[in-house]
Amino acid sequence: MTEQANAELSIQELKLLLVYASKAATAAARYIQSFDRSALQVQDKVGGDSLASQVVTQVDIACEQLIKLHLQPSCEQWQIALLGEESADEYGHAQHPRLTRDYFWCIDPLDGTLPFIEGGAGYAVSIALVSKLGQPLLGVVAHPSSNNLYQGVVCGSEHLLYKNGLPWQPKGIGGSQVHNLFPATEQDHSQPILSCFFDRSFVQQANFKILMSRLEQQVQLLGYSAIDIAHDAGAVMNAIQVLEHPSACYFKLPKTHPGGGSLWDFAATAAITSAADGWVSDIYGAPLDLNRCDSTFMNHRGVLYATDSRIAEMIMAIANRGQL
Repeated sequence: MTEQANAELSIQELKLLLVYASKAATAAARYIQSFDRSALQVQDKVGGDSLASQVVTQVDIACEQLIKLHLQPSCEQWQIALLGEESADEYGHAQHPRLTRDYFWCIDPLDGTLPFIEGGAGYAVSIALVSKLGQPLLGVVAHPSSNNLYQGVVCGSEHLLYKNGLPWQPKGIGGSQVHNLFPATEQDHSQPILSCFFDRSFVQQANFKILMSRLEQQVQLLGYSAIDIAHDAGAVMNAIQVLEHPSACYFKLPKTHPGGGSLWDFAATAAITSAADGWVSDIYGAPLDLNRCDSTFMNHRGVLYATDSRIAEMIMAIANRGQL
């Protein structure tokens, strides 16, 4: 294929690239579904400060290779760089092609490796197209356990959002159907519940109980009767679950040491959430920094997903007053 000159991608081109990403994610999801988890070989790797970022399996590696194979023709035609979780160390941070190409694919071949190892359902395949400026343009998430495929495209004011190939309007952003992806205890409340999704490492922190106490006080002021907590998924499915619930949030606070998730943990869901007109930002309300040049970690400014601005503003107000 002949290479195209660098230019802003049109909506038609983004639709074509969405097909590439969707086929790649679906192929990886099928590979995961076919794999016998009793044959898993778990290895350690250099990561952040949580166990989830320090383990890798042969499935992670095989899925990334499979995804790259599917995406390679698009890389040649549109001069797109590739950033994959399992191959990110091939370049130094300052030398990675993502910093010089107009666009790069951001790949998490198996987000939620720990749930996958443990036999849970909170894992997914995640692929995003990100601009050199760090803007998520399209995202695809394949959830092998449910066979759900989430797709989002953001091109200026034009947004496209699909679930399983059909136009989708999430429950909390004007839709009409809620879908619980993981088993949950039925609760009967006369007032709405706020669903809060957290990473396992966050729940295990010493100040988590204090956090929940302060959140409970604030959510009552917004008219919620209770908080429902879930922490059995990776970052990708935590963000997707926000869209699958009528009132929900998922956030990670900034911290001084490396960690807090990586670019590939949030790029695809940032595109999908933006396409849904949901809230996605750092903990200060600014767009996610999805192409930082000094690191691939997101610990410097945190992340925040919410079904609406009232929930997001409540969390930011507490965090920025130093209450979390």
